[in-house]
Amino acid sequence: METAGPEGGAAMDLISSEPPASAAPARQEFILSRLPASRANKRAALVMVFVLVLAFLVVAGPLSTMKLSRVDAFIPMYAAAMFVNDAITAILLFAQYSILRSRSLLAIASGYLFTALMLVPWTLTFPGVFAPRGLLGAGLQSTAWVYLLWHGGFATFVIAYALLKDDHAVARLRRTSPRSAILASVAMTIFLVGLATTLVTAGDRFLPRIMADTIRLDFRWNYGAASVALSSVVALVVLWVRRRSVLDLCLMVVMCAVIIEVTLISFPVPARFSIGWYSGRIFGVLSGSLVLFVLL
Repeated sequence: METAGPEGGAAMDLISSEPPASAAPARQEFILSRLPASRANKRAALVMVFVLVLAFLVVAGPLSTMKLSRVDAFIPMYAAAMFVNDAITAILLFAQYSILRSRSLLAIASGYLFTALMLVPWTLTFPGVFAPRGLLGAGLQSTAWVYLLWHGGFATFVIAYALLKDDHAVARLRRTSPRSAILASVAMTIFLVGLATTLVTAGDRFLPRIMADTIRLDFRWNYGAASVALSSVVALVVLWVRRRSVLDLCLMVVMCAVIIEVTLISFPVPARFSIGWYSGRIFGVLSGSLVLFVLL
């Protein structure tokens, strides 16, 4: 997606030194949440969504009956790649918040931090990766529930971002230092991740059964997956209604990828280490890298 213009050389000056107050509007031209989406951006987003849908049709069609062997090394490699992508994205979005003091940027930065941190319990509790039943006192249902809370939580952060885009709380936020607001958001996000991890590990025996065994998903999984997909659709619709910037466009593509990822895991074979499951992980990496790629 094309976001840079002839002012690209001046961007380095904006990063390396603090401009006077009169230069703030020019500085904000380089911020994705304020940069209007061009026709080239929209065409690129449309092409990406088309490719995602085409890949979904291929995987869920001709390749749907193919089963792959379990590769345990794939899981920590995938988690590490996602963690790095999401953590760097969160840092860059927090940096943009420090310029604009927009609550919407604070929300989406916290959302990416949430996804990065949720990868830790997802990997540690995954059966057979570090221990036969997973670490942290996990049970059979823990990893699957971490996944649902992870993706449903991110969709919630995206909805919050879209709804807060036009807030008028900037004046109030300017009285609070960016560092304090960022630290408070980071602390709250860590608390949410810790709470979610405790609920799905210590409370495993009380959770609805969505895993039949360590490989096969129970039919109840479809209800959880449908809820996550629905929340992602709601996020996509809210973004569409309130779209204005390049960041909005990127997040719309990300939510399309999330919807496809959840669907691939559930259809046509609801099981781990299937073609759909591995493909869903690839879709996850691609969706997690998009905003970072455009930010860079």
